[in-house]
Amino acid sequence: KTTPSIQIDRIEDLKISVRLLNKEDIKERKLPNQTSGLILTNIENNSPLKNTTLSVDSIIIEAQKKKIRSANDLRKITKEVLKSNQKTILLAIYNNQNQKRYIGVKLD
Repeated sequence: KTTPSIQIDRIEDLKISVRLLNKEDIKERKLPNQTSGLILTNIENNSPLKNTTLSVDSIIIEAQKKKIRSANDLRKITKEVLKSNQKTILLAIYNNQNQKRYIGVKLD
């Protein structure tokens, strides 16, 4: 059985690496079938997500109440937030216990 090659994307502005949530992940973690999002694979030491409830293997499913379907979605939304006055991005995530959480992350 071949595992599809997993593409890791780095989100420059957030200083994190992510990969797309796939069907295997959804099965393994018993998530709702329609779940789309990004799995965190690395959080750099100077990342704004460093001291939050996010950890490696958390799944980002929404940012600013928009569904995340690709790394580019997250990139685009992050850039918009950085251009705005708020500088806080609202993320909806599943944590390692598969609990859905909302967290606000300050970007600067």
